[in-house]
Amino acid sequence: MAAFTVDTTVCQELGELLVAKEATALVELIKNAYDADAELVTVMGSNLRDAEGGEIVVKDNGLGMTADEFENGFLRIAGRSKVSSDRRSPVFGRRYTGEKGVGRLAAHKLARKVSIHSRKAGHAERGAVELPPATKIIRASIDWDAIEALETLDQIAGSNAVVLDRRVPKPDRVLESGTTLTMTPLRRGWTQRMIDAFLKEAVTLAPTPVLWDILPEGLATEPLLFRRMPVRDQSSSDPGFRIDFTGELAVPEIIAPDVAESASWIAELDFERETGLLRVAISPTKLAKRKYPSSEGFRFEKSLEPRSAPSFRARILQRSDSTWDPAVQGVRVFMEGFRVPPYGDATDDWLGVDRSYKSRAHRPLTSLSNLDVDDLPAGNEIEEIALQGNSAYMGAVFLHRSSSPELDMLVNREGFLPGAGLDFIADWVRVTSDLIVRLGYSTRREVKEVKREERDRQRRVAERADVSETPSALRVRESAQAAELHLDTVRTAIQAGDYARAAEAARAAQPHFQDVRALSEEFGSEAVMWRVLASLGTELAAFVHEINALALEAGTIVADLDEALPHLRPGVARSQVQKARKTALELADRIRRNATYLVDATSFRGRRRRSRLPLRERFEAVLPLFQTRLASRRIEMSNEIPADLRTPLMFPSELAGIFTNLVSNAVKFSGDGGRIKVTAEIADRMMCVTMQNTGKPVDLTRAKRLFEAFQSTTERPDAVLGQGMGMGLTITRAFVQEYGGTIEFVRPDAGFSTAIQFAVPAR
Repeated sequence: MAAFTVDTTVCQELGELLVAKEATALVELIKNAYDADAELVTVMGSNLRDAEGGEIVVKDNGLGMTADEFENGFLRIAGRSKVSSDRRSPVFGRRYTGEKGVGRLAAHKLARKVSIHSRKAGHAERGAVELPPATKIIRASIDWDAIEALETLDQIAGSNAVVLDRRVPKPDRVLESGTTLTMTPLRRGWTQRMIDAFLKEAVTLAPTPVLWDILPEGLATEPLLFRRMPVRDQSSSDPGFRIDFTGELAVPEIIAPDVAESASWIAELDFERETGLLRVAISPTKLAKRKYPSSEGFRFEKSLEPRSAPSFRARILQRSDSTWDPAVQGVRVFMEGFRVPPYGDATDDWLGVDRSYKSRAHRPLTSLSNLDVDDLPAGNEIEEIALQGNSAYMGAVFLHRSSSPELDMLVNREGFLPGAGLDFIADWVRVTSDLIVRLGYSTRREVKEVKREERDRQRRVAERADVSETPSALRVRESAQAAELHLDTVRTAIQAGDYARAAEAARAAQPHFQDVRALSEEFGSEAVMWRVLASLGTELAAFVHEINALALEAGTIVADLDEALPHLRPGVARSQVQKARKTALELADRIRRNATYLVDATSFRGRRRRSRLPLRERFEAVLPLFQTRLASRRIEMSNEIPADLRTPLMFPSELAGIFTNLVSNAVKFSGDGGRIKVTAEIADRMMCVTMQNTGKPVDLTRAKRLFEAFQSTTERPDAVLGQGMGMGLTITRAFVQEYGGTIEFVRPDAGFSTAIQFAVPAR
């Protein structure tokens, strides 16, 4: 009678070749432990680089196996032990993660042999909170090479390729139940790249708590959908499941207590398959609200066709001005709490986010153009330029096997079969991410427009300000005078009983009061800083006189040495005196240069009258302060400012302060033998000055924080320039903004590492 036979190479096809990566193979063995009601599974690797001596051990404290279960379950390929109407584990009622019956062949991917030591737990009813001690023990081994040396699977029974020791006695003491798989020798030695790849995947095997646990109090400024996301389909008695990687597979812990605090927006989604109800809630975080006070969230519900797609829940955290750590970037998919690769990998773009980011243009977001949702926030004609790549998102989509019949996982565990169910999830997650973009861009654009109007207004005031008056002082005075006139009108109208006119005048006065309040708040926030600096400035006059006195003393020493030299015979003493004379001359010259700079930059004359200053000449005026340091570090300074370029009306001391702070930073960070280049031009009616230097580059995505007070990056005091206070860029920004200008770090030219540019109106 004819019958099918199965060649032993099926083990290789289903094990080593079907499972793409070692990490995927280990995940399958971990899932087996979860299905066996384990609370803890430990994965240990040792001597991994040596194939012959390497070993991987997977140990759990689950139910364990009897000899019959080992033969009829573990050894049965594509068995039916998990295929039943009640697809849940016996004690804790966990929804089974395995279904094909080939996961155990993952051991074939990892090693040539596997030893099994299993301790079977005693009987426990469904709903118990813990497993009883072991009552039976088995030991077994599988030699994959010996199996493949045979022709067909039915020949295994008469060989020693698979050995089961039924003679192991019952435990004579209380033992914890569970199964230990010891795999050695390895199929191949693990390279460092393989180890790094595994560790990277292991970090995301289970979702990081911020994606499912209770969020920090006050983080989301508007209500979301969930307090805690249901990750797994578990019963209330389930004690939980934990994975511990040890040895050479120890996973570095990526725990950032404030990781959620750095998010700008948080979104949550919920789709219930049975009812067809879709809910989406998006909220700005307190960080976004602080930076953009007008930020507002959005939420909606939409009734869709019941049973049309899998149930799923999701949480997404977005960063507007930065990216997440590479280990957690992207939106990942989890089935019963275990990650489903490749969704969310650096090379996977299942949501099409990176693809859209690379092709973005000045147009509305296409995914929202046909979205039928009540009160949908209006889009902007160029909002697509605000799209970000996957690196700006950290998220998780949670699925349960019982409510996802539309999803079929590939046998190799690398994703789901393409279909309408997966497309449904991807479409709505993408819609949500694009809604975040729309909400964020509209707010940022509004703030940018306000700031642009503020700069324009400041520029107009700067054009009208008297040469002896600061623009901000004129603005406060004019606003106060206008408000006073309107109040006089209010008073007169009330006396005449014309209350309508009084109300109109009061409304007209309000913008002027707001302007004064805004300026006062700005000045107030900087008041302490300016008072500290002012107190130092009051001592500066005496300090300059002292410096000049030291210069005179150095000159006197030179004169005394000149008188002594003719009386000394040639020799060591005369040579030393000549050397001392040279040093004293250099010291006197250096002191005079610094004194000249301090008088020029900080005297009342430098703040008495605004004028159009020769830019190149004013830059050269500050260089003597840095000449010694430039020479000692062999830094090449290149001044390419056009000789005929003049500034708008400015105080000399302000321009000196700008150049001093920028040159000081460039000298500190250029490195020995480095280069500094300064250029300037008139572009779009703005005078733009750019200073570039070699050395350590500035991260442009995080450069804005360097303009905040006390953000010094100087770790060691400089012998000449001293320890940075973290105030230089803050003061420089204040100088530039006084004239409606801007200052920012920009992308440097080839050959330079850092570039900073400030721009003020040319006239």
